[in-house]
Amino acid sequence: MEAREGRAGNAFACERCRKHKVRCVPSGTAGICQRCQKARVECIEHVARRRPAKSRNDGQAPNRMRDLDKKLDKLSTIVTTMTPSSPQYTLPSVDTLSLQGTEPFQQTPTASAPRPASTPPVTKTLILPAPGPTSEGFLPFWESMNDSLACLGRLDPVIRSISLVHMQILLDIYRNMVDYFPFVALPKDCFCRDLLEHRPMLMFAVLTVASYDSVLLQLTLSREFRKVVMVKIMNGEKNLDLLQGLLVFIAWHHHYMDAQAVSVHMLLQLCVGLASDLGLDRISTTASPLQKDYPRDREAKRAYLGCYYLASNIALMEQGRARFMSYSSTLRSYASELALTWEHNTDAVIPILLNVCQFMEDVEETFRNQTEQALVARSQVKRLSDKWESIRITSKLQANDFRTLQWIQFAARVYLYKTTTSIELADRESTPWASGFQLSLRVTYLRSIEQFLDSSTKLPSCQYEFLSLVDWLNLVVITTNLSKMALYTSPMPGWDPTELQIARSFDYFRDQLSSQMPHPRDTQESSEDIFERFRRITAVMKTALRNTPSRGSPICSSFELARGSGRTVSLLQDLPLPRPNCLANRADKLPSMWMLSPSFDMSSNEFHWRFLMGTV
Repeated sequence: MEAREGRAGNAFACERCRKHKVRCVPSGTAGICQRCQKARVECIEHVARRRPAKSRNDGQAPNRMRDLDKKLDKLSTIVTTMTPSSPQYTLPSVDTLSLQGTEPFQQTPTASAPRPASTPPVTKTLILPAPGPTSEGFLPFWESMNDSLACLGRLDPVIRSISLVHMQILLDIYRNMVDYFPFVALPKDCFCRDLLEHRPMLMFAVLTVASYDSVLLQLTLSREFRKVVMVKIMNGEKNLDLLQGLLVFIAWHHHYMDAQAVSVHMLLQLCVGLASDLGLDRISTTASPLQKDYPRDREAKRAYLGCYYLASNIALMEQGRARFMSYSSTLRSYASELALTWEHNTDAVIPILLNVCQFMEDVEETFRNQTEQALVARSQVKRLSDKWESIRITSKLQANDFRTLQWIQFAARVYLYKTTTSIELADRESTPWASGFQLSLRVTYLRSIEQFLDSSTKLPSCQYEFLSLVDWLNLVVITTNLSKMALYTSPMPGWDPTELQIARSFDYFRDQLSSQMPHPRDTQESSEDIFERFRRITAVMKTALRNTPSRGSPICSSFELARGSGRTVSLLQDLPLPRPNCLANRADKLPSMWMLSPSFDMSSNEFHWRFLMGTV
């Protein structure tokens, strides 16, 4: 596309800017506009179609000659767009890709046909090469996806503009993201062409999760991925490629979560069903390394462990929801084998992640009953606390290399004390130390939350984009629990949220996290990403906690909000007055400020999902 300097209007906008009806601004690089450069897609010049002159008799129907002129204009436009306007490049053969190191798709110019004298030379960037031989490698990939969607239409043309080099860049980004979900690792000698040919659904998912820097492209990819997956499942396809693609799609689902689309629970249930149908729970653990399919078996075992990892953590976020998978000896043997083989660096972390999941299952099973004897509860808390400490000490070395490993361990400790603080002690009145024990559980719960949030602030800013869905769920739930402790905890001797400065702790960690999280790369996009969503929703929580001491009601229900003028205004002024004796006998509580907006009810089991989807 030629530089359009000195020209006004939108007459020379590229195809992508025309489609989105935005201004096409030339960039510093010739042949590409600013929006296409940010999205890392090919900037295709719009070829204006010459319109036939209007007839003076506008009211008459077009004759046959006019129809022929229109057809000729269309044919000439097609021929013009197919004429090469840039140097052609060739890709190395597939056999030589493994010998090229980190640049498997370096382009070498070849001889091309001589240009007409009137056509000025156009320089193309290597990031977004012009259509030519470079597109031949992925055309069958998109055509296969189009064949899958034959009953629903064709793929969105936006995603067909991704060049092969852009795909390789996204693939390299995904290799860094694997550290946060090490269950679908790619071999080092696996390049873009290999995935396009042999694992199309995994490649589709990788392109989706790694394109977080372009909101439009990622949302389009996620929408088309869902369509293809549903069609394939309805057609009865069952293979490891489809399972791995689904796992990758779920693991970073928070970047493109849609309230109107299929829920994470349904996608996860599909993964568990696929794993069962493929017999991934019955893979031999005594296979010889000489066997041909042994590396493929290790991939299948990682995928099976990934199903358990997602199912275990997501089930713990919602009370009463049935668990898809439970810890078993098969999972333990798979994890041990992968750690011993150590095909990838992340394999050493997998047994630790499973130990943490098994620990949280132990907590859930131990305190399933909400009523317990004080002595039994204290001994069980001591046992589980020692178990957690043992897991942390044995994995201290790996936690230095994988930062979120320590993060999820602290989340498990938070879960332990969150569960124990909700237990009713049956013999509290007859046991002298029961009240002090409950107070110590509540204080330890608060300190474990602060320990988790302090660990989260030490994560580099650039790595927040790589966090998996499990990490984000833990961050959202634990941040919400900290604000709930200041607003909703029941009173007890020795417990004062003001003296413990819970509101200040929330302000500090919220501000730290908000400042470290990335900001939108494309300010022209209207979509709200996960980072802006976190800042917005936690800002509302911060406003509610800012004046906690002055807005507590006699029944510990927060229902007032301070205005800028210094006056405190009741949020219940538009509600009907309570019965006169409601404060005397404390039979009915005044509604809290969150109950005035049902979508902001933090006590709901669905609040963390609404948080991630942006429907709060």
